[in-house]
Amino acid sequence: MKIYRWLPGFIAGLYLTVLAPDVFSAELMVTRSFTGAWDQINQESQGLSLQVIEQANDARVALAYWYTYGTDRKSAWYLGVGQIVDDHINFELYNAQDVGFMEDGKPGDESVRPIGTMTMTFTSCDSGTVTFATNHDEVGSGSFEIGRLTETLNTQCSGGISDDMDAMATLGDQRIQLTSTREGIDASGHARYEDAPGRSQFEIETDGLPDGDYHLYVGTDDRGEFTVSGGRGELEFSSPMESGKRLLTFDPHEMQIRIHDGTGEVLSSLDGIFEREAHGRDGDQDHDYDCESGMGMGNNENHRSGDCVAAGEALKVTADLVDTGQFQGASGEAQWQMTSGFIEFSVDIEDVPAGNYPVAIGGREVGIIVARKMMYSGVYGRIMFRDPQLYGGYQLDFDPRGQAIEITQQNNVILRVNFPVE
Repeated sequence: MKIYRWLPGFIAGLYLTVLAPDVFSAELMVTRSFTGAWDQINQESQGLSLQVIEQANDARVALAYWYTYGTDRKSAWYLGVGQIVDDHINFELYNAQDVGFMEDGKPGDESVRPIGTMTMTFTSCDSGTVTFATNHDEVGSGSFEIGRLTETLNTQCSGGISDDMDAMATLGDQRIQLTSTREGIDASGHARYEDAPGRSQFEIETDGLPDGDYHLYVGTDDRGEFTVSGGRGELEFSSPMESGKRLLTFDPHEMQIRIHDGTGEVLSSLDGIFEREAHGRDGDQDHDYDCESGMGMGNNENHRSGDCVAAGEALKVTADLVDTGQFQGASGEAQWQMTSGFIEFSVDIEDVPAGNYPVAIGGREVGIIVARKMMYSGVYGRIMFRDPQLYGGYQLDFDPRGQAIEITQQNNVILRVNFPVE
């Protein structure tokens, strides 16, 4: 029996440089959501285990463990380390020789040897094709179709850029102007990028261009064609894909945005680019309430001088809202909490008629709670504020501690509390 094992030291020492293509044509991109077991749908008990990983140098690469059989009808394993390019992965294929069952580890990786190449090309989040070419007599060259068998728990594959978003990302929204770059064309436009946990959107709008067909370039890549009619044009991308939009399979950050007609550039963002803001993969460094760091950064209006909390701990203030008698039995709760990375304030109400309820803090209206009928638990509504802002919530730009909280409807206060300081 031939059982080949991958050497961890070999993986750690192998770095791949991923080169972006000059022309974009793929309808999806390989993301971490492609991680899982893939079946050779036309072969018996054979397939691949695919892992999309990140190396220490931040490069996105893929590992594939191909489990199949040798000519002796015994189990055989081959290993691939691959570059991810749009909708496919280009692997260097390896095997190991002369390794015994439970053999002691040895320094080096002499038993691991390259035998050829393999490419996985995906047609969707659940299907694809593998081609391979090797110098190994038992493997040779060929191709086979694959279908997904498993996926990572609590992930949803869209084949778009949002699949790879950091789980702790917060809401980000940027807009840059597009300026006419051709004499005789009086036109303008803008590009906008928004992201939030599990969702990304990118759009361009133009105004004043002559009617006709145009191409959008992000960096050096052609990202699609759109039509200007009546002087106006737009092109929208989203991940996951939404109706009327194209799947967002590229990252527009730090790229110049340009619009071309048949003879060349007509609009450009010039020096304007989407910045990689602090709410990305490394967290929000501009909102740090860690006592040990001593930074105490954030919006000064929403926290008091000296407020801080040790990493891994939290400060919390909670108060029940008091029914004023407008709606008998109405109830609610307000809660403020601070961690070393964020401050959050929320108000929950229940047992009130379905509808809209403005929220006032110290006499200032800060938002509206929408109370809805729940399937099994009556009427419930909630509003949440956070610094840094999180998708689905409002920016926290006030400190509720020591102030009156009032929930109203038609100018009548139905719930209130003097929120404590601590």
